[in-house]
Amino acid sequence: MSTRPYSNFATSILAIVLFMISGCAQQPTNLTQQSQVKKSAPTAPFPLSALTSPVPDTATDQRLASRPDGSLALTWWQTADEGKTALLVSELDDGKWSLPITISAMPNIVEAQIVTVGDSGLAALWMASKPAKNGEGEVHEIYTTRSNDKARKQWAVPLLLNQEAETSMKESPALAAMPDGTLLSAWIDMRNYKMVPPSKPGAEATSEGFTSLMVASVSADNKLGKEMLVDKDFCECCPPSIAANEQGGLLAYREHKDGNVRDPAVMRISANDFGQSTIVNNDHWVIDGCPSKAPAIARMDKSVSVAWLTTINNKTQIRAAFSNDDGQHFTAPIDLESEHAGGVSGIEMESPHSALVAWTITGTQGETTKLVRIYDDGRVEHRTTVHSLSDGKAYKWPGPRMVKTKDSVIIAWNDEQAKKMGLVKVKVDQ
Repeated sequence: MSTRPYSNFATSILAIVLFMISGCAQQPTNLTQQSQVKKSAPTAPFPLSALTSPVPDTATDQRLASRPDGSLALTWWQTADEGKTALLVSELDDGKWSLPITISAMPNIVEAQIVTVGDSGLAALWMASKPAKNGEGEVHEIYTTRSNDKARKQWAVPLLLNQEAETSMKESPALAAMPDGTLLSAWIDMRNYKMVPPSKPGAEATSEGFTSLMVASVSADNKLGKEMLVDKDFCECCPPSIAANEQGGLLAYREHKDGNVRDPAVMRISANDFGQSTIVNNDHWVIDGCPSKAPAIARMDKSVSVAWLTTINNKTQIRAAFSNDDGQHFTAPIDLESEHAGGVSGIEMESPHSALVAWTITGTQGETTKLVRIYDDGRVEHRTTVHSLSDGKAYKWPGPRMVKTKDSVIIAWNDEQAKKMGLVKVKVDQ
């Protein structure tokens, strides 16, 4: 914004007063906010240690879920007999992993998720791929199941979440559980999109329709709820995420605006309806392609924190922001990584005013995972390098994932090139 020279002292004083008053006002969510100035904070890294994992290195991938009491659930999927993929789970309690239990087995399981439900329940979600009817590519079905049996020997019959007449391609399902046991899910869906073959030799294929951001629910007694199309103009290969409480869910995703602007947004969702999206911060990231990196969200009462990847002045960065009114307005962003950012691995609330954020950076030696504690007043503490790959390697997409337990965070990753699954425990009770 351009400035104007003032001709007298009184006018200068008035301008300063007006600036100070406006700076103290709540910033509208549709305005770009300057990032917060970093404040002095403890610099010692968090202590960490490798955690023995029950997941074999031959598994396809792994996902985590945790409870405040420190218990941990880990699910993974691997090749099984008769052309099937087995989805398994093991739980960590008092330092010991339980024997793996099979949740389900069917052909071509991909992109599974697991969440804790109430004091002792678990719910799982996964996609299963199959050839498209027209023989071109694959389509996907989305299933969910749950277990209230502490031994995990009894799982509900899997429910098919997607309800379209003809199965379409899908991506990046997310899952969250409300305190009453209601499950909320979101995914990227291609049912309203199709490719149009070239009209003549040498011409390019075109497309018509739109990609859908879908939401569905499952009741506490395991009945399928309403399926809703909540957005049809969004960044269509950036995975959504959900943070739920007794009021419903907050869906975080990357919005798409005219001019290929792709900034982080949140939307209120429930089992029966949804609200308007709110832009977390107008970074005005213009990119013609999809970055495949979505925001992460965490929630504690009415406090919300969001972390995301963006580009500022042609440098990829990691930012985070807080809301104290359940996602209606957000603070100015806190800059965590000023360049070479890879993507956000997770965000977890510690208190209504603080959160832990994990992300990756890229480098010539390989990708690295980092962790910090941040506060809504802009403080950044305990910058910690959690794990690094070597020889120029990268983590398997979508990258490492983080959950919080009683006094620690657990970060899991998949070094696809070395065929190694990793788990690390980071003590954050300081």
